[in-house]
Amino acid sequence: MSTVCSNCATPFITTDTDRAFHQKASPIIGGKTYSIPSPTLCPPCRMQRRLMFRNQQTLYRRTCDLSGKSIISIYSPEKDQAVYSPVEWWSDKWDAVTYAQDIDWDRPFLEQFKALMRKVPHLGVLVSNTDNSDFTNQSYNTKNCYLSSAIKDCEDVLYSQNSNKLDDCMDASYCFHSELLYECTDTHDSYGSCALHHCINCSDSFFLFDCIGCRDCFGCIGLRQQQYHFFNQRCEPEEYARKVAAYGLHTHEGMQKAVADFRKFLGQTDHETSFMIQCENVTGNNIKTSRNCVECYDSLDLEDCAYSTWIFGCKDAVDCYGMGESEIAYECVGVEEVQKVAFSFGTSSSHDCYYTDLCFQCAHCFGCVGLRRKKYCIFNKEYTQEEYESLLPRLIDKMQKERIWGEFFPAEISAFAYNETKAQEIFPLTKEQAADKNYLWKDDIDEVPVVEKIIPGDRLPSSIDDIPDDLLQWAVSCEVSGRPFRITKSELAFYRKRRLPVPHCHPDMRLRNRMSER
Repeated sequence: MSTVCSNCATPFITTDTDRAFHQKASPIIGGKTYSIPSPTLCPPCRMQRRLMFRNQQTLYRRTCDLSGKSIISIYSPEKDQAVYSPVEWWSDKWDAVTYAQDIDWDRPFLEQFKALMRKVPHLGVLVSNTDNSDFTNQSYNTKNCYLSSAIKDCEDVLYSQNSNKLDDCMDASYCFHSELLYECTDTHDSYGSCALHHCINCSDSFFLFDCIGCRDCFGCIGLRQQQYHFFNQRCEPEEYARKVAAYGLHTHEGMQKAVADFRKFLGQTDHETSFMIQCENVTGNNIKTSRNCVECYDSLDLEDCAYSTWIFGCKDAVDCYGMGESEIAYECVGVEEVQKVAFSFGTSSSHDCYYTDLCFQCAHCFGCVGLRRKKYCIFNKEYTQEEYESLLPRLIDKMQKERIWGEFFPAEISAFAYNETKAQEIFPLTKEQAADKNYLWKDDIDEVPVVEKIIPGDRLPSSIDDIPDDLLQWAVSCEVSGRPFRITKSELAFYRKRRLPVPHCHPDMRLRNRMSER
């Protein structure tokens, strides 16, 4: 069935497989299935809409609404959203059931849900078992990490995203099981390298693309088990060392020339563009050990999934982002270990839940926020099974009449401005473009660093050898965006250890550059 996207007017097809999944994901209430209709948005527009609910990277200081203490939060201070620190949120000092609402049959569902969502306290950041990693979000089992997000089992990692098991790395995205990486993407099991992209088991190298088992290589593409190669040409060790040294990678100008030369070489050289390992009947990219998947990305161990990104160990997951170990999930963001959950975000270890936010270990909940270990709830109010199964069909009927049943939450429900979210990273818009779509925009997403002075990025000493310790007392204004940023003590130590120049661009700009190149 061909449909025109109601947002961008692009035609898209809903297949028989899609419709069969929608039926599988539909709730069964009192023995009757309440079918989820086919979507009205195309897959990219559906993803963009979901990602407006995921602020992964933008952090603020604000006050915990329970303790009154200063905390780090993904919610800026002026937002009308109650926020607790992780310790307070997980404590027994409060219960989300106290915010329960009766169904108001005269008010739209979304209006009622938004009112509940704003009142129920939210986690300032999503973290677990962190040590000296205050300025992180979606950070699990981490130590000494800073301004990084969606990371797990990491130590001494700065300005990195969507990575696991890294040690002493900086500016890494989608990297795994590696140490001493800088400005790398999609790299596994590697060591002591700079600017690796789609590489596996490489070490002591610079500017590689799609290389496996290589060491002491520079500017190379598509090599396997090689050493001492310079732009894909074999060199003697002494010649290789001279050619690399000639770039002067410890200087800003030398590093920029190497970047430009490698990009030119990549553009002139045939190279792989699809990275799928041990996959069967799969479309998408950056996928491992998966089968029967359509348009899935940055994922592994999937079966019968579609239109999803950054999901792991899932079966029957469609239109999802950031999910693990789940089965039958539809239109979800940031959920873990769920079964038959749809139109939800931040929900974990739950089943048979629809339109939920930040619910844990719940079952048969609808339109709920912040619940723990509850079942048969609507708008956080607990019912008997009989009451729940009597009320919910009426509510779904109401939502059908309002034309929102089977659709994820619209942008106006999100607590975040567009440019605070993952949507801006993957679907970048200007402020004017966002305004045309009535998306919120936030101009002041930076705290001005408390420093003595600010130096323009283009006035920094070129060589790392000439950078004084005094720089730690200054802020650097990004030479592209003008946004101020600090160089931290551990960061400066990393550059000195690796003999790399201090960056002239804000960490968010560096992230944007990595994502645009992906």
